[in-house]
Amino acid sequence: MNQVITKILFSFIAILGFSLNSSAQKFYEVEEVKDAEVKFYFVDNPDEAELWFSIIYEPEKITKPGIMMEVETPKEADIKLIFVDDPKDADIKVWLVDTPEEVKWINESKKKLLSVGGLK
Repeated sequence: MNQVITKILFSFIAILGFSLNSSAQKFYEVEEVKDAEVKFYFVDNPDEAELWFSIIYEPEKITKPGIMMEVETPKEADIKLIFVDDPKDADIKVWLVDTPEEVKWINESKKKLLSVGGLK
């Protein structure tokens, strides 16, 4: 009986941990396009964006895709990204907002690009 409870508890913790990480948005900015998993382009007008995103500095504030935190090494990152100069080269056109509360997806179909494991 104890072994069954232990297995159930372990499974629950594993599932919970995976679900919490599925919206993790720790990113590392790479220097070359070939090293990026996703390419962002900053639009000039919020109406042109596919995602309004926010950069935060405390990992506990990462609660959904689009709320992102830059990390110092690629090993710490969930996503390696680059900011491109041409919208034709971008995977996602973005608008930077001031607060996590303002984050929203305009083009929901692009959301899969920022989910952990959805980049490969």
